Amino acid sequence: MEKTNNYNKKITKTIFIALLMLSALALLIFHANFFLLVFAGIFFSTLLNFSSNWIVSKSKMPYWLALLLVLLSMTGILVLIIVLIGPSMVQQVKEMTNTLPQSLNNLREEIRQTSVGRSLFEELPSDLGALIENREKVVSRIVGSFSTTIGAIANFFIIIVTGIFLASSPKIYTHGFIRLFPINFRPRLIEVMDKTQRSLSLWMMAKLISMLVVGVFTAIGLEILGMPMPYALALIAALFSFIPNIGPYLALAPAVLIALMQGGNMYIYVLILYFGIQIVESYLITPMIEKKMMHLPPALTLFWMVLLGLITGILGLIMATPILAALIVIIEELYVKDHLEASGNPENEVDKKPVAVEADHDDSDSK
Repeated sequence: MEKTNNYNKKITKTIFIALLMLSALALLIFHANFFLLVFAGIFFSTLLNFSSNWIVSKSKMPYWLALLLVLLSMTGILVLIIVLIGPSMVQQVKEMTNTLPQSLNNLREEIRQTSVGRSLFEELPSDLGALIENREKVVSRIVGSFSTTIGAIANFFIIIVTGIFLASSPKIYTHGFIRLFPINFRPRLIEVMDKTQRSLSLWMMAKLISMLVVGVFTAIGLEILGMPMPYALALIAALFSFIPNIGPYLALAPAVLIALMQGGNMYIYVLILYFGIQIVESYLITPMIEKKMMHLPPALTLFWMVLLGLITGILGLIMATPILAALIVIIEELYVKDHLEASGNPENEVDKKPVAVEADHDDSDSK
């Protein structure tokens, strides 16, 4: 009878865990944007916490004062950028919004000159009446774009506020999370969480350096070429470089469209400039930074970005890389090291070289 009761308890427990996992999976699929916002807030708080702890270790000031210093520094840098290049940037963005439609019209006329282009435009509505019939769709798209913009701004503020709250009292949230696990596992969990935080922070610092280099090089190159709106295009290039693999090509589109309006071979020079900067960033700057930061496999990063982009849209595309960086650290620490390599099975120890490589600062410090 006792064996039967124990067996029934195991079955019940297994079913409960399975249902819990299925519920969590369904929640993750149907409300993925919510979890992405939560992760983005945690990611921002990780950067704040890492920077504040570094200041504390160097100056011995209280944590709250270090966090305040970090927030004031970020705000000051943002205000300085707005004051120095804000007016010209706004003017260039206005010019771009007026220039891009004309660039698209010029591109359309160029395409219309080809046989494929003529057959393509024959399928499009040529009279005004056909366009008027679709006015409701146009209005709905405008309203949808406005709603998307408002939603993006709201999400941005949610991420900022969440990150500040989490960074202001990190122990409350980490201790509450750790208490959900067995006591004997908690020290190892704290170790993995610290390593994940360090990896994410170092990755973000490397990415910020890379974005700065791309923006500066793009602005200088466009100025030399005599392209209009160089700072606006450089800002777009810097921001889009946060998205690896895909971002640089997205940033190239408006630059090429504006270059086409300049006539001549300007678009060729712009293409050479952008691809040259991308080569320098990918094969020189990024490897130099990643020697002391963190490396992510390019193919795995691309596949992961496509997956999250298809599931959640633009937010998933933006947050795909930091999520992958965190997952790689967690899987390597808890599964590869604690399960596969700790089991002592030679078949499981084919390759102990980690996928994500982080610099070992402890060795250099001890020396």
